[in-house]
Amino acid sequence: MTKYVDIPEINELFYIADLKPDFFKVIKLNEVQVGETLYPIYGLKIGADDPKLPTLGLFGGVHGLERIGSQVIISYLSTLAERLQWDQDLRDEFKTRRIVAIPIVNPWGIKTLSRSNANGVDLMRNAPVEADNATFLVGGHRISNHLPWYRGKSLEVESSTLIDFVKAEMFESKYSLALDFHSGFGVKDQIWYPWAKSTDPFPYMPEFNKLKELFEKTYPYHVYKIEGQSMNYTTHGDLWDYALLEQMKLNNNKTFIPLTLELGSWNWVKKNPIQFFSMFGLFNPIKKHRYSRTMRRHIYLIDFLLKAIAHRDNW
Repeated sequence: MTKYVDIPEINELFYIADLKPDFFKVIKLNEVQVGETLYPIYGLKIGADDPKLPTLGLFGGVHGLERIGSQVIISYLSTLAERLQWDQDLRDEFKTRRIVAIPIVNPWGIKTLSRSNANGVDLMRNAPVEADNATFLVGGHRISNHLPWYRGKSLEVESSTLIDFVKAEMFESKYSLALDFHSGFGVKDQIWYPWAKSTDPFPYMPEFNKLKELFEKTYPYHVYKIEGQSMNYTTHGDLWDYALLEQMKLNNNKTFIPLTLELGSWNWVKKNPIQFFSMFGLFNPIKKHRYSRTMRRHIYLIDFLLKAIAHRDNW
């Protein structure tokens, strides 16, 4: 007899949506069956139900071990739901813009604290995209699913669910941004832009540079290091490279920019070295005050991105 897994973050997602059901819509996009257990993948839509409007996408839990990314998204959505209870200006704003999200792309990984999915596939190496000079192993491989960074042989259910959701909810927008939350690299929070597959400039580099300039003028003391992922390493099979390539095939004069927020988890380990001996501690803050700081640290970035795409014609 099959049963659905219980994941606290998914329960919280439904609680948040119930606070303001006229603005929040939760949709079961797919499910992954492992043995007799079903792991559902849920999407969320906030605001006007028109995919042509400026759209911000929030995504987390692609690597299940990096649970903090999903929690940051859910914390932000909780704040949003509370504000919508009383903030009429915010309610009016969501008539002209929207947020879509998959806070937990890899529910089996989240439940089991695994980087990969149940098939041993690293979903961020899973897309049919080949890289230039990808780093050995780390850049993705097809040697064995017993080794980390295994690419798999075709798109996994989780990967295809993410791509289909992005196509349906973001590709029709004149201007859309995706922000995918990860952790496990560096001592500083980093905003990475594509390509992961190449050191060449990605197609919307001029638009991104304008966005970066606007962000740095608006928040000159921000905490982020902003650069291309390929300045650190290149990888095969990046899902966001694949999504961008799919969007470019449409040739529809619309702009889609996928970004990655890489939380600087090495700093948490540096300040609390005992975390080094815990796989969970390598990717997530353990100390309560650092967890709280992470929950509130990125609110202004998400708010900025939402306002920037809504007022794209002004910059």
